[in-house]
Amino acid sequence: MQLIEDFYDEAACAELRKRILATPFVGGAATATGMAASAKNNLQMDHTKGHAILNEIAHQLMSDERVDFYAIPKRIAAMQVNRYDEGMHYGNHSDAPIMNGFRCDLSFTLFLEDHTNYDGGELVLEQENGLLKLKPKIGSVFIYSTGLIHRVEKITRGSRLACVGWIESRVRDEMKRKILRDLNFAHRSYLQRHGRDDIGDLLVKNSGDLMRMWCE
Repeated sequence: MQLIEDFYDEAACAELRKRILATPFVGGAATATGMAASAKNNLQMDHTKGHAILNEIAHQLMSDERVDFYAIPKRIAAMQVNRYDEGMHYGNHSDAPIMNGFRCDLSFTLFLEDHTNYDGGELVLEQENGLLKLKPKIGSVFIYSTGLIHRVEKITRGSRLACVGWIESRVRDEMKRKILRDLNFAHRSYLQRHGRDDIGDLLVKNSGDLMRMWCE
């Protein structure tokens, strides 16, 4: 799991929100499948009319170095913008493993509402060691494994706006992604301390060899 704060700055969020809120919203339950169908109670930006907005967010995600470092993304399988008004929620569910014909390895939520403007609405993930509850500041993006059971708590005041999506990684196995992240972190840290030398080059070589072995 990775929380990236300031993915969008305040000015960018304001402009994005203006465009999103000027786009029609429809009932979100129609797009849910499986166990999510009976749990989903929210509004969803009209995908056709908001297509350009989604493309711009997708481009920002795919070109962000921090997202690349964590997710090793190949493509974004699907995206949508959701709005939760007072009384709305999304009960416990896990996301679909395949969307639009692409594998979903990682899910993300881009928070587009100031958390002081609404009560409730926490993103809650069930883990082996307990619950993780998130309500970060506006402009933050949170990335997590798609298979986790999660929910959005009921809104008791105000509205919650967020963009959610699903990433197909070039490396499908999370443990392999972690090894690559660790190697890249080790190389960056070594380079800062010692500069480029044979040991640093060896770290890059091994990271590249593993990418060739594991990438799809």
